[in-house]
Amino acid sequence: MLHSRVAVTGASAMRLGIAPQLMGLRRAAGLGGRRGYVEYQPPNKPEGKSQTERNAHRAFYSTFGSPILKTFLGALFTYQLIYWGWMKLESLDIKDEKSAEISKLEDELRALTEKKQAEKA
Repeated sequence: MLHSRVAVTGASAMRLGIAPQLMGLRRAAGLGGRRGYVEYQPPNKPEGKSQTERNAHRAFYSTFGSPILKTFLGALFTYQLIYWGWMKLESLDIKDEKSAEISKLEDELRALTEKKQAEKA
């Protein structure tokens, strides 16, 4: 019913129909003899278990996080390097093809102009 991390006071716990003692709230003597409930106190951590035994995901990533990150970044760098090289070779190939086509068209144009000048003379 109370899934959010909202501070619940004793009065609001009673309005919700929950015993404040079950929520971990304890009574505190207020000023003037008025009693109220203090804020929620989290339970003590269980002893005997280390942090890594309690959270297997944290243990895995604290151990293998750096190698996984280095491998990922190395793969990304390698991919980008190969991609750049491929694009450079592709652009050089296209440039050579265009140069060959331009020189072929220039030769064809030169032959046609010479033929036309020979017909005029």
